[in-house]
Amino acid sequence: MEKQTKKQLFWEIFRFLLVGGAATLVDYFVFWLFDGVIFSTIATHSTGLATLFLTISTALGFCAGLALNWLLSVKFVFRAVRDKEQARSKKSFAVFTLIGVIGLIITELGVLGLVALFPEISLFGSVELMGTAWEKWLAKAIMTAIVLVWNYVGRKIFVFRS
Repeated sequence: MEKQTKKQLFWEIFRFLLVGGAATLVDYFVFWLFDGVIFSTIATHSTGLATLFLTISTALGFCAGLALNWLLSVKFVFRAVRDKEQARSKKSFAVFTLIGVIGLIITELGVLGLVALFPEISLFGSVELMGTAWEKWLAKAIMTAIVLVWNYVGRKIFVFRS
């Protein structure tokens, strides 16, 4: 297989961002569904319980986004790979998932750390967006941007070699 041109790399990154955007929407929707809807109906006066619910909501969103990301990455993003069968193997899925789990750990630590550091944020006259605190959304967005870079580089190097 020939070396990837700059144009091919540009379009690969563009497709990665589209797929990442779709996976992020799924991730955020599932996160919101649990944090803003399901868990918000349970009394969360306990800081420990609120932290546990935030951690679970973040992980569930991540898992939903990861599944969509794998399916679309294999079919749509990484077209110029040396060995397509190897890139779609169970081993590659395991490595893809491991890279994602490292991203999840980075995300979990970052979200929990940033939420603890941020003051209460009020935008548009509200401290929440759809039942979830603004500082949680902001922390999740910051960590999404950081982990996006990790995911692309890790998956490009270890799974979808060109």
